[in-house]
Amino acid sequence: MSDSDDDWFTKDPEKIVQNVQEHVKRQQQDETEHIKIRDEDSMDNYLKQLSLDASAADLGCGVKSTDRFTTGEFGVALKKPPIDIFLYFMSEGRDLFSNQLNANDSHKRLLQYVAIIKSLCQLELGGFDEQFLREFTQQTVLMDMFKRYILRLLTKSPKAKWDPDCEPLLKDMKWLMIRAHKLGVLHNYDVVDLFKKLIAECAIPQDFKNDFASQLNIFDIVIGNAKDDIYPTLEKLLCSTVAVEKGRVNCDPSPNDVHEYINNQRKTLCDDFTIPLWEFVQRLRAKSDLNALEQQGLVWNTRLKENTEFAKALRHSLIFVDLRPNESEKSKKLTKIEREFVNNTKTGSLLCFTTGFEFENLLLATVTYTDPEQLKQGYLSVEIIKQHNIGNIYGKQLYMFQTPVFFEPYLRVHNYLSTCSADNFPMRRYIVDGVLETQSPAYLKGQSLKVNSKLSKELPLNEMQQKAIQSVLTNEFCLIQGPPGTGKTHVSVQLVKTLIQNSKQLKTGPIIVLTYTNESLDKFLINVAKYTEEIIRFGSQSRDPAIAKFNVRTMVDPEVVPPRLKHVWWLISCEYKEQFEHLQKLHNNFDGSEPSYQKILSEQLKLQQLSEKLNTLQVIFQYYLARGKDLLAMTTTCAARLNFLFRLLQSKCVLFEEAAEIQEPHILACLTPFTEHVIQIGDHKQLQPFTGSNNHQQISMFERLIKGGFPATVLNMQYRMRPNIAQLLVPSFYDELLNAANVEAYEEISCLTKNLFFVQHNQPEHQLSDMSIENEYEATELVKLTEFLIKNGKYKPIDIVILSPYNAQVDRIKRTLPTSLRSEIKVTSVDSYQGLECNIVLLSLVRSNSKGQIGFLRQPNRVCVALSRARRGLYIVGDIETLQRGNRELWGRICQQLNEDNAIGEKF
Repeated sequence: MSDSDDDWFTKDPEKIVQNVQEHVKRQQQDETEHIKIRDEDSMDNYLKQLSLDASAADLGCGVKSTDRFTTGEFGVALKKPPIDIFLYFMSEGRDLFSNQLNANDSHKRLLQYVAIIKSLCQLELGGFDEQFLREFTQQTVLMDMFKRYILRLLTKSPKAKWDPDCEPLLKDMKWLMIRAHKLGVLHNYDVVDLFKKLIAECAIPQDFKNDFASQLNIFDIVIGNAKDDIYPTLEKLLCSTVAVEKGRVNCDPSPNDVHEYINNQRKTLCDDFTIPLWEFVQRLRAKSDLNALEQQGLVWNTRLKENTEFAKALRHSLIFVDLRPNESEKSKKLTKIEREFVNNTKTGSLLCFTTGFEFENLLLATVTYTDPEQLKQGYLSVEIIKQHNIGNIYGKQLYMFQTPVFFEPYLRVHNYLSTCSADNFPMRRYIVDGVLETQSPAYLKGQSLKVNSKLSKELPLNEMQQKAIQSVLTNEFCLIQGPPGTGKTHVSVQLVKTLIQNSKQLKTGPIIVLTYTNESLDKFLINVAKYTEEIIRFGSQSRDPAIAKFNVRTMVDPEVVPPRLKHVWWLISCEYKEQFEHLQKLHNNFDGSEPSYQKILSEQLKLQQLSEKLNTLQVIFQYYLARGKDLLAMTTTCAARLNFLFRLLQSKCVLFEEAAEIQEPHILACLTPFTEHVIQIGDHKQLQPFTGSNNHQQISMFERLIKGGFPATVLNMQYRMRPNIAQLLVPSFYDELLNAANVEAYEEISCLTKNLFFVQHNQPEHQLSDMSIENEYEATELVKLTEFLIKNGKYKPIDIVILSPYNAQVDRIKRTLPTSLRSEIKVTSVDSYQGLECNIVLLSLVRSNSKGQIGFLRQPNRVCVALSRARRGLYIVGDIETLQRGNRELWGRICQQLNEDNAIGEKF
């Protein structure tokens, strides 16, 4: 390597190993040719190919040199962006955390070294972050040098007076110590004690002292190593009573207390995940209603198996769950229960294993890959996360079940809340402090008037829609409420179009658009793609071919990927395989002793961290694709694991569609210190956030702020429903809802005398073993009406949708439909049809009983969604008397409106 400070950073590390690679590849070409990846347009395949190249070359992890970096090299590194600093030090042959400081080194070198470590840790890269901080805290020479530095300041000698160089070093060390504490890797608090002594005794600037003292309190009020709290343990699951705080809600936090606010959100998230899992385990332990538990995901006889073709295996196919361990069953098709389990399992799901319902042991694994061909054969790729009292995991008969709530978004959001900093907490003044007066977005200051002046002429918007966009362009934190059919998505698209057209002038970076569901995301992208092709969609593959080309998995551009990133990927891939082989040997040689068991747990943790590193590196590949785009789009579930990507991009503008359906912690995990503009568009009168537990009130940040008096623009003109259908929503749900000209001009529904009608009956409901409810009479009546509309009204199946609040009733209706219509007529639940609409909606309300028990239909939000999906015709079957007994205020008003419209009777 050249001694020049100017050329080391651009030197290509691949040249160092190029000759060795080519030689080994030639030797192993025949062995690896059949697993070469042909599809060069796929990001996943591109990364697989890099892993295969690394495996073929047998580069190994190697042992890093202890040679020192020069002070000049440190200086050049600090002038680079943090991600470039990371790639350089990770691809270098020298170890940044070994032998880089001597006791007699200069203050300048100490300052540079600490600044570099802080730059690396501020990236908060999963898998690397904890390693960097652990190695930082174990730097004996560094800690001794810093202690001596503080002690000199405390001597009050003339040589130790306060100077400008003191602040950067103290601030950087304080930041690193706090983060190490949060991640649970700080074990020696001597430096913290010296910090406190310095603040108390040294003559330092008052502003610095006050700020420093308040932040040092974090060591007393923030729990260290809280990240693991989200994982279930045997102790938690075996408690006789649920060891969580039931009833915690997203109440207003104490003013100016960010730490308490973050901790409350984290605990709420933990409880929401833990409660339904604890309840599931208690039912298993009691061995009660096992048939119902099977329906909910219990699989009786599974085994964990190693991939016998280990040398050729990729990371996601090293361990499998064998759903059909008996050879005699291999040729049989999967049972209905097995198929349902497989269909409901997705990457990121957390699986629990135990050898018996007494739960003497527990093993946790996440699903890493869901290959359709493997699943058909009964194999599921997993990665072991934690184990308790189970020893050798292979070959044992295991009971398996998936956690009742999808795990990955909880994990990612929890990890963020466990380690995020209260410093520069994004949008704190509105989210935590409760300030109601907003400021202009920082990046729009001086520009918003120029953009606003074009709106009325250029954008196809009604008066309130224009006001909504003007509000967005003049407020850094903005809420827009859109009742059904008022054009929320249209406003979002026009807003994004405006921002994209001005993005170069405003220097916004990629705009981030987040939705709660994939369907809404696709709907948004279909519309916004008319104005830009510079889009990347993260997460699940789109079902619409028109926008499939935007999926990040189909994109790869080797030209934009730095060689150092490829080199780091190779190194970590090799290290992962070596560690996996080592762990396999430990499992195979397990002798039942406690030291042997603890060794397995320790090595398993190392493997888990390497896995997280590979996930992180994959997102960094995607960063180089994303930074030149106009728009990044994903669901909030996907965004929960990409917070560091948003930080790398330094994205300024984040737009949340369906904001009222997003849990507050998930909103937080999508914000960064670089966020200058938050836009939430939704409607809290429709569906609220889904929570795993019924013990928590379902309130989004959107709803909390509006109920707390935060200003919101309300769209008031609807373009969807026939006026008499829209009238059902006023005033039960909305104060005002104007009708656009297009809905006034709808044709009448042919072959029926009414466009809106409620058929009243008293035929009793039926409760099934899994506690869901169906009503055979209602299913029969709606199927008859469906056939009548198609035969006599000349309507096509696409014009009709059948909805019900209960999944069991959805299944009942599907079974009742004639075979010829089952694949033609859409039958689905009310919740899953949120955001969608149809010309004719047939609604089955199911509940009919003498006690007035109406379940979901007590909730105004679900009723609002159910009544607002139809454009031209709405036909309802239900027991209005039961409904009114269940919620007199809500259903009494609706019944009154139906009577006024002469739209209720005993038959259509």
